[in-house]
Amino acid sequence: MTLDVILFTSPKAGSGAAREQLPRLAELLAAAGIEYQTVTCPRELNAVATRRRETGVSQPVVVAAGGDGTISLVASSTFPETPLLPMPMGTENLLARYLGQSNAAEAVMKTLTEGRAIQIDAGEANGRLFLIMATAGFDAEVVRRVHLRRKGHIRRHSYLKPIWQTCRAYRFPAIRVAAIDVSGEVIQQRQVGWAMAFNLPCYAAGLRIHPSAAGDDGNLDLITFAGRGLLSGFGYALGIVTGMHRRFGGVQENHVLSLRFESDQRVAYELDGDYAGRLPLEIKTLPQRVRLLVSD
Repeated sequence: MTLDVILFTSPKAGSGAAREQLPRLAELLAAAGIEYQTVTCPRELNAVATRRRETGVSQPVVVAAGGDGTISLVASSTFPETPLLPMPMGTENLLARYLGQSNAAEAVMKTLTEGRAIQIDAGEANGRLFLIMATAGFDAEVVRRVHLRRKGHIRRHSYLKPIWQTCRAYRFPAIRVAAIDVSGEVIQQRQVGWAMAFNLPCYAAGLRIHPSAAGDDGNLDLITFAGRGLLSGFGYALGIVTGMHRRFGGVQENHVLSLRFESDQRVAYELDGDYAGRLPLEIKTLPQRVRLLVSD
């Protein structure tokens, strides 16, 4: 099968040396005689993938040059049979780090030519695809504040002031969680201060909030924190840093197929590290939704 490639990139994604790897990758593809095109519009990407599907032509490999939000956007614009390859240029690059994928053009080229395809689940939150996590509560409020201040590329220090502002102002409003677990049982209206659903065991700064989450088991992993207040929040944060939080009495975990987060107050939620809106939030599992190209 002849390999052809789409380089998908967002103008907001990456900077400096990472960004310079894109033209280098294009040079390597041209030297190898591999056809490629550059796409920056999700609609155009979807049109290409749809046309290929309707005419029976094999899907191109889509190299998603950007952060976790970029790879989620690419997945949303393509199909379960479209091979995707993250080329990390974001702040955290959780998925690429999980897969062990470097942004060096040579490393991306090697995965393109020698890698293998795996199929993983995804989540859908209010109609939007996510690959890693959906959260509502304190961290989502921090992400919302970063989003409001954003004027260019986000760096880790961009979070410092929003974290401080959130610590001062956030009141941990009650979040009601209802979920259907893998046995079909409804988990009745659990009221918590913080709620997270993971597809993969990844989180910013290398924190392992749900280390047992697996992206190929056909469900999401829900973890909730009952405490509502800054003191409880600090306790949970300390527990997460030390890896002890799952032993706390106010922390509950469930394997779920679908769930709903809602609140009587304005509570932010985020998907794969990007601010996505306010509750309510309807989430469901999409088994085997995404094909990824990974290195051996």
